[in-house]
Amino acid sequence: MSAPPTVAAPDVSTPGRRITELDVLRGFALCGILVVNILQQLVGPLFPLAIDLLFVERFLSLFALLFGVGFGLFLERAAARTARPRVALARRLGVLLLIGIAHQFLQPGEALVPYAVVGLALLLPLSLLPRRACLVVALVLLVVAPQVQMAYGLTVALLALGFALARLGLPAALGRSPGRIAAVLALAGALALGWALALTAGWTPPQVNVLGGGLGGTQSLLPPLAALATAVAYAAALLLVLRTPVGGVLGRVLAPMGRMALTNYLTATVLYLALGPLLGIDSSDDVAAVAGLTVGILLVQAVWSSWWLRAFRYGPVEWVWRCLTWWQVAPPAPVTRAE
Repeated sequence: MSAPPTVAAPDVSTPGRRITELDVLRGFALCGILVVNILQQLVGPLFPLAIDLLFVERFLSLFALLFGVGFGLFLERAAARTARPRVALARRLGVLLLIGIAHQFLQPGEALVPYAVVGLALLLPLSLLPRRACLVVALVLLVVAPQVQMAYGLTVALLALGFALARLGLPAALGRSPGRIAAVLALAGALALGWALALTAGWTPPQVNVLGGGLGGTQSLLPPLAALATAVAYAAALLLVLRTPVGGVLGRVLAPMGRMALTNYLTATVLYLALGPLLGIDSSDDVAAVAGLTVGILLVQAVWSSWWLRAFRYGPVEWVWRCLTWWQVAPPAPVTRAE
């Protein structure tokens, strides 16, 4: 009788190849999220129309989509390292849930807890489906979920959509096909611009009884779609800019921030909660102070992310997340070869 096959322990010292475009998009999303979070936490939930049209739910939608992509990439790469990739993904989501619960004490309503819960409750079951079936489910959710609950419904759908797109291999193609990216920009940009012009002109979106008024009540279904269109337009525009000489400079600033997205997301909360009161920010009249705090935090994060990644392979929170996911200590030092 032949001996049963042995499965090698996962090699956590060899990370998957980084997709620079994803890192840049993550860093970009963090910039817009910071604007909304500072205003919401220090000033209040009522925003000027310009902030509503350009920032609210736009960057968070992009962030959710990218988190879904990240979960999908992790599952695909984990399958090459362990015989139980879904167990590894479940641990990764469980650790994220604990991080999010701790973050909730500083920022109630933060994004990490919903991401982890959706991952455990939805993405893990979706991983059992064929790749194309996973995409079909995600597209159905994109239509249905925001009708149940606009903000969290859109988050659920975007996490599923990002997860499905990663399983289909789309992230690896982000640096190619500029013509298709330009077409996406034209369509999404037209939808986002039309929405902005309509609201600026005083148009009121029609209200409907969502799903019979049972769960959703009476609301407009258009704002989630407008947020998604704007997020897609931002992403497509940035991907095209990355192909220009300006994109090289922009990528060198945003990519390190995106590689340390979780660390930067968490530390930004600590920074603006500590510095906001010191700057006297407590109303919408403190525009200069809010702008200064936002730019200051982003500059600090850009500099320290670049500096940190010259000495270490992962951001500090990312390193802890990886170690707890694989239950092994990952080497923190950078590697000389391209990742």
